[in-house]
Amino acid sequence: MIRMAKKEEIKELCDFIWIVLKDMELPILTEFPEASLKTLMQEAMLDENYRYSYRNGVVCVRDNQVAGVCFGYKGELEPIIDQPMTKIMEQLNVKNRSLFTDEETQPGEWYLDTLVTAPNFRRQGVALRLLSALPEVVKKQGEAIIGLNCDQDNDSAKQLYEKMGYRKVGERMISGHRYDHMQYTIR
Repeated sequence: MIRMAKKEEIKELCDFIWIVLKDMELPILTEFPEASLKTLMQEAMLDENYRYSYRNGVVCVRDNQVAGVCFGYKGELEPIIDQPMTKIMEQLNVKNRSLFTDEETQPGEWYLDTLVTAPNFRRQGVALRLLSALPEVVKKQGEAIIGLNCDQDNDSAKQLYEKMGYRKVGERMISGHRYDHMQYTIR
């Protein structure tokens, strides 16, 4: 079953996001204890304007468990999407207040920020189901193009995106890693 994420799932959703953040090797992750940073993120996830707000999450449920999740938002929101987390960190006098420093989106697209499957549900079609559900979510938000960044070293993800109709439209450097910027036009 595919559905929107729920507020009471924030802790679990944060654990999913953490899988991706660790893969991205974000510098801030080495500056803070994991538990502290997760607590701050979970607080920010309550704010509907945050990149990882539970309201921006779409989940796939299998066997009464969250098997996978994706988060996305209109690309035009990128300049403000991290402000809720930044404000929380400011209040705590944290020096480095940003998880992300590199631009990820392109104008005129709904940006698929994160897509992750639980390890015990990988290679079972969870990501495919989430990607298949996104056009309806995106159309409801008034967008016709879905954009994403795929790590150039992640061949299996690239194959999945291409299978779903995504095409490379550019490249990005994010946190020291090279990514293909890909887009899908909703028909």
